[in-house]
Amino acid sequence: MKTKLFNIFFIALLVLSSLYLASCGGDNASVEISEENKEKLLEAYKKQYADLKAKIDALENELREKDGIANKVNLKLIETQPVVQKDFAHFIEVQGNVESDKNVSVAPEMNGIILRINVERGQAVSQGQVIAEIDAEPIRKNISELETRLELAKTMFERQENLWKQQIGSEMQYLQAKNSKESLERSLDGLKAQLKKAYVKSPISGVVDELFMKQGEMANPAMPLARVVNLSEVQIKADVSEAYVPNVRKGDEVVVSFPSLQKEMPVRISNVGQFIEPANRTFKVEMKLANKDGFLKPNTLAVVKIKDFGQKNAIVIPTFLIQQSTNGQEFVFVVRQNEKKNTVAKVLIKTGKSYGGETLVTEGLQAGDILVSKGYNEVIDGEEVNIQKTEPKISMNQ
Repeated sequence: MKTKLFNIFFIALLVLSSLYLASCGGDNASVEISEENKEKLLEAYKKQYADLKAKIDALENELREKDGIANKVNLKLIETQPVVQKDFAHFIEVQGNVESDKNVSVAPEMNGIILRINVERGQAVSQGQVIAEIDAEPIRKNISELETRLELAKTMFERQENLWKQQIGSEMQYLQAKNSKESLERSLDGLKAQLKKAYVKSPISGVVDELFMKQGEMANPAMPLARVVNLSEVQIKADVSEAYVPNVRKGDEVVVSFPSLQKEMPVRISNVGQFIEPANRTFKVEMKLANKDGFLKPNTLAVVKIKDFGQKNAIVIPTFLIQQSTNGQEFVFVVRQNEKKNTVAKVLIKTGKSYGGETLVTEGLQAGDILVSKGYNEVIDGEEVNIQKTEPKISMNQ
């Protein structure tokens, strides 16, 4: 740049010299110039000199600005984000399962051939509704025989009772007649109770989820005939490490998410187990959840998030921005702005808990600091940088 300025100044001197010689003339060089003309000529030269100097200054400034821009272009380009205060919460996450206490396997109470099945899979049933009927013809025949014998026993008893009231006959005859009648009545009641077992009924209101037997097969009390479920309310059960016993209480609000359904919702702990499993050192927690739409099925995987730490108005930064030196100290890069320069500074920090890709900073940063968010692993302490300006996103509703 200095060479260019020297050339411009040299050219200006040549121009001034040429003007001077032209004004004097070649053949009339010996002619003396009057004092008045000399003053006018001097004024003209000064004016020309001032014009040239202004042009020289303008060119120097232009070249200086170009050199500055070239230097700026060579600086590393970074992106930044401000440090802000916000509420921070840390959660422990444990896996759980969806369960239902109204998931019932319905089994017959007696042996026999299945005469008919009155429901289908997916059919809604009410409590006490007959699901299937079992052949109980032998019981019906026994009931009919007992009813005939009971009629005779009642007649005999009534006669003996009338005679006894008239003090005719022995007391033993009266008691035998009474005992015979009552014995037959008890036997008849027992057979009728057995006959009721021939009708397999749903113990709960719900939906028939599965039928395990078919019409014509032999029913057996050891084998379920159907499964009825009611998923209007389900329970989420999870095992929590004993290390978190002080952090878990009945009534605490937790967040339950279902990865397969991409759903998340807050619920409250309905029960906390009082027993530590010796095998895995955990205790049970249970949450009840309304399930009117039925989208939660038994054994659906759930993730239970239990809050164990929280702080309001905390300094929280993205975890990936935190770097570690060889001596184990954690640090981040921030931007210091002075005059027209943006300089990177290395700041040592102390951190607390991390969750969800964010880390709590306890020392070293304050709200308003400018973090290097992109290019943080390419800069060094004290380096001048260029900051890339990000344009704000324009909402489609505007």
